[in-house]
Amino acid sequence: MDLLVSISLQAPEFRGASGPGEAARRLRQIADEIESNVADFATCPEGQRIAGSQQDCSCVAYLVGL
Repeated sequence: MDLLVSISLQAPEFRGASGPGEAARRLRQIADEIESNVADFATCPEGQRIAGSQQDCSCVAYLVGL
């Protein structure tokens, strides 16, 4: 099982001068969410979204089998 993090750099919040800084902030947010909500990756089913909002697809993390 692999951790897959997807960031859509075409999303409006990543455009312009704040792009790289905003992307880094969102990655930290995803990492914090994973740390607080996923105690044991073995309990997560394949394909499960483990971080990132259902309403915001610009930055999400999944556990998948590759």
